[in-house]
Amino acid sequence: MILQLKVKNYRSYKEETIFSMEANDSSSKLFNVWEIENEKERFKLLKTAIIYGANASGKSNIIRVLFELTYLILNKPVIDQKIRIYEPFLFDKNSSNKPTEIELKFKGPNNLKYEYKVIIYNNIILEEDLYFFPEGDKTNLFSRKPFDPETHFQKGTLGDLYDNKEYNVFENQLLLSKFGDDEPHELLTQVFLYFRTYSVINATNKMHRQLVETDLIDYLYNNEIIKEKLSKLIKGADTKVNNILIVKDQERNLGNSRKVNYSVFGNHDVYDNDRIIEAYNLPIKEESVGTQSLYFIGAEVLKVLDKGGVIIVDELDTSLHPYLTKMIVMLFQSNTTNPKNAQLIFTTHDVSLLDKDLIRHDQIWIAEKNEKGSTDLYSLQDFEELKEDAPLERWYLAGKFGGLPQIKSIESLFE
Repeated sequence: MILQLKVKNYRSYKEETIFSMEANDSSSKLFNVWEIENEKERFKLLKTAIIYGANASGKSNIIRVLFELTYLILNKPVIDQKIRIYEPFLFDKNSSNKPTEIELKFKGPNNLKYEYKVIIYNNIILEEDLYFFPEGDKTNLFSRKPFDPETHFQKGTLGDLYDNKEYNVFENQLLLSKFGDDEPHELLTQVFLYFRTYSVINATNKMHRQLVETDLIDYLYNNEIIKEKLSKLIKGADTKVNNILIVKDQERNLGNSRKVNYSVFGNHDVYDNDRIIEAYNLPIKEESVGTQSLYFIGAEVLKVLDKGGVIIVDELDTSLHPYLTKMIVMLFQSNTTNPKNAQLIFTTHDVSLLDKDLIRHDQIWIAEKNEKGSTDLYSLQDFEELKEDAPLERWYLAGKFGGLPQIKSIESLFE
């Protein structure tokens, strides 16, 4: 589970910005909180978090940085390839040519806390450090030595626990990536694999959806229980789809991997007046946009709930009715449907989720651009006088929390 994300000089986040999934000490709606305690540490983590903000406010950049960090860890760039995550704030001369800094704190392997930090400039990893906290004590797992401009190689050194062993790593590749396939390691490989439990989705990007769906369909085909749950979810949403069918069309071996093609259908009743006479299998691509979104998002949600991990969605409410968006949130906040304490983080414009009976103040985040174009990110828990029974939706729409577009009058738009 994610504890905290810290970013600096990344896209619209010019100044150091903190996004936290750590719960405060409030006793409100404890079903939204997961707690773990050992001899020296106590975690109180949120199961869901929502980010609001106007269009172009920067709320999606929190999702984007998590996607790009995960991608960089799991997919090493080739030599001299651009590091995509390096996108400094461009609208200030003092930041546009400076490094991007990212720090992620998470609960990872062995239920311990980890702290991972990278600093990137152009195509170079300037700094990279990984710590963990056995028995609460901060302990170095590895650090990257300072960049040497004379060579494409850099040195990474493991901590004292692993005899300060050194590794060569290319300047544009993360040391953590090395412990995926290249250098199996008893703990660091587990940390690498931890990032495979992240599912980061841009619900409005068709290309991204297609990439995710390729693995998703294979998972559903080989997991009948999850496929049945997905069918019940879609049918229960009043889509008139009885169940989801997945047919394997072709399978080919490609060296050490395989390529499988599937066809996905929604099963519908066919009527003769009021009598059901047969069934019709409609290709999923011919279903309504809303049904397609529910199929895609619902399948990813059920996968993460089943295996544990983190699902991060940009614009969760895309083509979904507000009732369905709320239902998805409730799936994560129920101990029955979320026994493995999976997390859901998402952006939305759906203000009906600002329900005082559903959401705690520390679960709600607002992204707002200031007059210089950089994003300020803050939580409703920062409003110290805000009472638990406050009408959050009404107050948000009234502008009490910020995060709304400042639209001029219709008459003035064309003056």
